[in-house]
Amino acid sequence: MNNMTSGNLVLIMLGFLFFVFGFCCGQVEVIHFNGEWNKSNDYDITNLKDCKTQNVTICHEPKLKQKHKIISVPTIIVFDEGFEVVRFVANIMMELDVKEKEIQKEIDKINLKKFE
Repeated sequence: MNNMTSGNLVLIMLGFLFFVFGFCCGQVEVIHFNGEWNKSNDYDITNLKDCKTQNVTICHEPKLKQKHKIISVPTIIVFDEGFEVVRFVANIMMELDVKEKEIQKEIDKINLKKFE
């Protein structure tokens, strides 16, 4: 085998290992639940790093609303391997009082625990 081929093989193997590790160990997921009627209080989760994000409009996804027991919107739930880790719920004004930095801190804590 020449150097180019062995180098490619190493890259392929590393890519495969990262894929398997990510698939087996799961990923942090952040879901933002809101109502169509509460768009003015939408919370932007697109800038969160090292996690999968999803926005759910509860009137279009009633099963998810029921499954996660959403009683006020907006609500943000952080999951690790499908299990709820932390939940941020709207105040009486239907606004979230959490900063993006606080949500990211929770995501980072979950990801760091995987390396302990």
